[in-house]
Amino acid sequence: MPASADAFASHGDHLSRIGAFLRHELRPYPGRTAAVVRTMIACIITMLLVMMFQLPNGFLAVFYAVAISRAAPHATVRNGFNIILGNAAGLALAAAGMILFLDHHLLHFLFIIAVCFLAFFLARTLTNYATAFGFGLILIAATSVNIIWMRPGHSAPDVGTAIWTAFGIFLGSAATVLTEWLFTLRGHLPNEPAPPQPMFAADAFSNPEYVSFALKGCLAAAICYVFWSATDWPGLGVCTVTCLIAAPLGTPGTPQQRFLTRLTGLLIGGVVCGIGSQVFILPRIDSIVGFTLAFAIVSAIAAWFVMSSPQFNYFGRQMALAYYLTIFQNFGPNASLTESRDRLLGILLGLTVMWLVFDAASSRQATARLAA
Repeated sequence: MPASADAFASHGDHLSRIGAFLRHELRPYPGRTAAVVRTMIACIITMLLVMMFQLPNGFLAVFYAVAISRAAPHATVRNGFNIILGNAAGLALAAAGMILFLDHHLLHFLFIIAVCFLAFFLARTLTNYATAFGFGLILIAATSVNIIWMRPGHSAPDVGTAIWTAFGIFLGSAATVLTEWLFTLRGHLPNEPAPPQPMFAADAFSNPEYVSFALKGCLAAAICYVFWSATDWPGLGVCTVTCLIAAPLGTPGTPQQRFLTRLTGLLIGGVVCGIGSQVFILPRIDSIVGFTLAFAIVSAIAAWFVMSSPQFNYFGRQMALAYYLTIFQNFGPNASLTESRDRLLGILLGLTVMWLVFDAASSRQATARLAA
């Protein structure tokens, strides 16, 4: 058989394996459709509440409605409350840092480094990731961007924006908890309480891998923050929180596969669904009903991926974040393609730096060990 025929056959086998993998990951299974419907309902409720109260940074509120794990109704309710508690604690620490260090640039920078390290350390050591996620995301967002997506060197901290953003996250978490509780109350879902767990992993303060992970995450967030500050490019502000969202917490696959999954989620959610909606769909919509319908469809697609394996779960979360960030920045649809482009570049910056710090360095070390 000619070499070209062998290559063609090998290529065909590879595509067949990819197709089989996708069919396996995206197949319906008992409870998947119901979980997607509950997620979509929570997202719609959160979106409508954000628009009703005109809350800033509404995309974060809706993203939390997708990000909360729905492994079981009781666990979802517990995770929702844990996110709310973590969010309140993170906001309090960020507010204290703003008040104490905003006028002292060096101390403010060192405070940012410290909270980034803390956020990544807790992401690895807390047994309940929802608590760490709720705490770390608002803490990094509020602290590193003075406050949330503003230009560096702002004269005074916009504490009000931070508080209302945290309130939006509370609404997203509460909408998820309420949706799960109502479905459980109507008898559609089993409700089996999970056994209690300790707050920290058993080796939280003795395992050096946790410190190494936190240092890498802190380095990635610091690089993003310094680059964003040096370029004075407001739209890139989301790069710091992207580092925490993209933290490789047990995501399967090779470093290249993980980066490709994240990048594909960014392109599908931000470019295809987000900018595509701004160009082709939103100009033809003149009511909240039409916007809600388009919003619900994309949210349901993202939620379907979220209900997959850990690798595709991250794809769905990345897709949702990019889409919401593109079309739903404040309390209404975003009509600026320039802002959408800048925000997507901010996510791309965070993903790239995280890959360089975590995956590229590890790949080089592994190659060097094999060569030795």
